[in-house]
Amino acid sequence: MLASGAEPLRVGGQAVIEGVMMRGPDRWAVTVRTPDGDLKSLTTVHRSWLRRAKPLAWPFVRGTVTLFESLVLGLKALNFSADAALAAEPADQAGQAGQIAAADVTKAVQPPSDRPAPDDARPAKRQPGFGPWQTALTLVLGLGLAIVLFVVLPHAASIYLGAVAGFDESDLSFHLVDGLIKFGVFLAYVWGIGLIPDIRRVYAYHGAEHKAIHVFEAQLPRTPEQARPFPTWHPRCGTAFIFLTLAVSIVFFAAAFPLLFSFEGWGRVARALLGAGLKTLLMMPLSAAAYEIVRAAGRPKAGLIWRIMVWPGLALQRLTTRQPDDSQLEVAFAALEAVLARSGEPVETFKAA
Repeated sequence: MLASGAEPLRVGGQAVIEGVMMRGPDRWAVTVRTPDGDLKSLTTVHRSWLRRAKPLAWPFVRGTVTLFESLVLGLKALNFSADAALAAEPADQAGQAGQIAAADVTKAVQPPSDRPAPDDARPAKRQPGFGPWQTALTLVLGLGLAIVLFVVLPHAASIYLGAVAGFDESDLSFHLVDGLIKFGVFLAYVWGIGLIPDIRRVYAYHGAEHKAIHVFEAQLPRTPEQARPFPTWHPRCGTAFIFLTLAVSIVFFAAAFPLLFSFEGWGRVARALLGAGLKTLLMMPLSAAAYEIVRAAGRPKAGLIWRIMVWPGLALQRLTTRQPDDSQLEVAFAALEAVLARSGEPVETFKAA
């Protein structure tokens, strides 16, 4: 199974780096297109966290592990994109930082030499884009924003509407309203950022990734011509995963939350904090359950029931994907080729066709 992601990066308001990341069972690769039209790829051997300890690969555990692993790899891919962006800047604009980044990218895409460089030829050491602390802080901030948007905000809005309409956390109506608001916030967010031109290009690369994976799974020649007839959606997409996580949480909170947790005797503020806190803690196991559904539905011979369960998530991908052009398909195929390269092969610099 291959996973994918794409991010744009604008440097100095001029150089735009667009790229694709794909992940296979034992390696991940990122390919970026520089402003001069070249494609640069970096492949990294990666032992999945699921293989490092058996409990991490258990059903209903592996989904949460995979989520965090994907976030970490995504930040590493952005590091490479940032290096490529600095290397692509003109020397009079980028200065010494751009020259250092160019040297680092050259090291990344060429086999290492056995001969040490002379002391005066060695590039100065630069600070990495994301160190351990920066990575951890970025993950915490990202997850915090998600919790605020999809847990705290809907819960607070439901409390306000409940005070007006006469229901509270112990009622089924409260959690149904909470779920509808949560889903509405998600749709508004995805649709709203899709109005930004740069994000529309991200969505096109998203569609290119899906088409490239469809071609790979169909065992067809990996060319833009073969990719065009395929849809831009894919059952293992993160959009389907997010939708199922929301759907599972709505059903669980509406059906089980009033039965499992009693709010009787608690004040309004205490009920609000307790309810939001419990929902935040339960989102991880619920997302793990959603991951198992997506995993089952993504099998080539998945049954009709599984496909029906993920169909709304596939429909939502109309919001998060766009039809790619041939240049975007080239980037996706370059990333695919890089992640499928045989072990031990040097990482190549791909040229645009």
